[in-house]
Amino acid sequence: MERDDTRPWYFLHIPKTAGTTFRVLLENSFHLQDICPAYEFFQVKQYSNEQLARFRLFRGHMGYNLVNYLPQAPRTLVMLRDPMERAVSHFEYIRRDPAHPKHRIIHERNLGLKEYLLDPVLSVEVTNAQVRPLAHLADRAVLRKLLENAGSQQDFARAWPHQEGVLPPDDELLDVALRRLEALDFVGVAEKLDQAMELAAWLLEAPAPEQLQSLNINPGRTRLEALSDDVLDLLKQATLLDRQLYARGSDLFEKQYRQMQEQTGRREKVPPGAMTPVVQDGRLVVDFKQPLCGRGWHQRELVPGRGVLRWSGPGCSSDIHVALPVGRDYRLQIVLADWLDDALLRALRITLNGVPVPAQVLQQAEEVRLQADLKASLPASAEGRLRIGLELPYTGVRGGGEARVIDHSHARKLGVAVYRFEFIPA
Repeated sequence: MERDDTRPWYFLHIPKTAGTTFRVLLENSFHLQDICPAYEFFQVKQYSNEQLARFRLFRGHMGYNLVNYLPQAPRTLVMLRDPMERAVSHFEYIRRDPAHPKHRIIHERNLGLKEYLLDPVLSVEVTNAQVRPLAHLADRAVLRKLLENAGSQQDFARAWPHQEGVLPPDDELLDVALRRLEALDFVGVAEKLDQAMELAAWLLEAPAPEQLQSLNINPGRTRLEALSDDVLDLLKQATLLDRQLYARGSDLFEKQYRQMQEQTGRREKVPPGAMTPVVQDGRLVVDFKQPLCGRGWHQRELVPGRGVLRWSGPGCSSDIHVALPVGRDYRLQIVLADWLDDALLRALRITLNGVPVPAQVLQQAEEVRLQADLKASLPASAEGRLRIGLELPYTGVRGGGEARVIDHSHARKLGVAVYRFEFIPA
C-alpha cells in the first residue's frame, strides 16, 4: 500500500471478533466529523455521494456491501477470530441480549447451543459468518434499489437475501471471500489483538496504543474444551468454510506484521500527537471531538444538546497532550459531565507535565468545573507539549440507575467524565 494513499478507511466489522475494542481504538485516530455515523447498512441511505466522499472512516456491520456501494473504494480492514470460538460467543451473545431479534425465540424454546446449531433457520447467523460478509456481490444499483424500498434496517435485512446475485453460489462462497481477503489492506486476528492494533496504528501512521481496553467481552463464556463431542462436530460443520478463511487470514496477518517490523527501522517513529485548542469566546478549548492524544480514557459518548464526553478509566491515571501556545499564564478549567462519587471528586488531583498543581471544584450555573492555574514557567514536557493528567484514588463500576448523564448498561471501571478543557488567558 502506498503511504500517500488518500482513500478513506473502512473497518468491516464481523461480530464477536474483538471488533468493538478494535473499532474504538480506530476511532481515536479520527476527528468525530470525519467518521461516518452509519453502523448498519440501511443508515447510509441518508448520505449523498458528496457527503460519503467527505468521510475518512467508515465502520460497521455492513460487510462488503459498503465497499461495493461507496463512490470510492476504501482501504479495508477486517478482524477474524477462531471460527468455533466465535460461533459459541455469538450464540451466547444472542442468549444474553434481549435486544437481539432471536433472543426471545431461544428462551421461549429453551434452546441450548446444540439445539440452536441443529435448527437450520436460527443457526444461519453463525454458519460461516466470517466468509459471508466478505462475499457480498450486489453492486451499487442493486443496493440502492433495496435501500429505496426499505424503511428500516430490518426491512433491508429481510429483503436482501431474496435479491438475486447478492451472494455467490454456496460452492463459490469461499473462493470469493478468499480473493477479497487477499486484497484487503489489513487482516488481523483477535487472538493477537495487541499486535493487530500495533499494525493498524502503523498503517494509519498513528502512535501505537499504550493501553488496550477489552470491550464487549463476556468473561463467563463457554470454553470449547467444556463442550461435548457431538456439539463440537456441529460447530465444525457450521464453520467449515470459516476455518479455511481463518487459516489464510492468520498467514496474511503474520506476513503483514513481519513487513511492518522490517520497515519500522526505515521510517521515523511516529511522535506522540497533541490535541489543538480552538478559540471560543476568548478561550482556548480542547474537546473530545478531536482525535485522542492521551491515554486512560473510554470511548466517546455523545450527549444530545451537550456535546461529546469521555470517561476516565479503567485505571486511575488519565491524560491528554495539548499543543498550547507558550509564554503566558492560563487558568485551566476542566468541564465535567459526571463522576463516580463525591469522595472521588474531592480527592482528584490535576498534574501538568507530571507536576501536581492545586485545584478546586467550581459550580458554575449547571456546570461543574475543576480549576487550576497554569504558569508560563511550568517546565516543558519532553515532547514540547502540555500533558494534563487526572490522578484518582480509585475507579469503580456503576449501575445504570446511578448515571447522571449516560445509562451505563455494561460494567466498566469509571472515574470522571469530561466534556472539554478550557484555557483562559491570564
